[in-house]
Amino acid sequence: MNRPLLAAIRTFLALSVFAALQAQAAVIGFSVQSLGGSLFRYDYSVTHQAGDAPIALIDIEFDPSLYLESSLNIVSDPSLDADWDQIIIGSQSGLPALFDLFALGAPLDGGASLTGFAIEFEWLGSGLPGVQAFSISDPDTFDVLASGRTRAAVAQPVPEPSTLALAGLALALALAFGSRSGS
Repeated sequence: MNRPLLAAIRTFLALSVFAALQAQAAVIGFSVQSLGGSLFRYDYSVTHQAGDAPIALIDIEFDPSLYLESSLNIVSDPSLDADWDQIIIGSQSGLPALFDLFALGAPLDGGASLTGFAIEFEWLGSGLPGVQAFSISDPDTFDVLASGRTRAAVAQPVPEPSTLALAGLALALALAFGSRSGS
């Protein structure tokens, strides 16, 4: 095999591994809205990644050094109440407070998205509130199935090329430069 083809294959494999490492069972996006002074509101969207286990239990962390725990107030869309139980679980020694979301009926599955979860709170940190840690657990065993960090919603999504498209471009460039160097 010639060198450019080997380089293209290596690039494709590296990009595939990188994409696999970046995969999460869910994407939890948020937007933050100032309510005046140190009061803010998070609005969340949850997107299931097709092919992963259904999502029935989510915990979003609230560090008591950054969020006034007594101010955490669930203000989600009331239409979610029939399908999702939502509670605040108070912090314990060394553990954060949690916004706990539990599916009462069918879990989130098949690449579906759900919006309308919201929390109002008093921010104790500097600057604006940002990303939070979350975990997705099995509702029967409480084993953590996946964990990650929330992602800030972007006003206008910027399309990104897929891993396969990037690998194809790398292969095409490698072959093009390889044929030039061979002439």
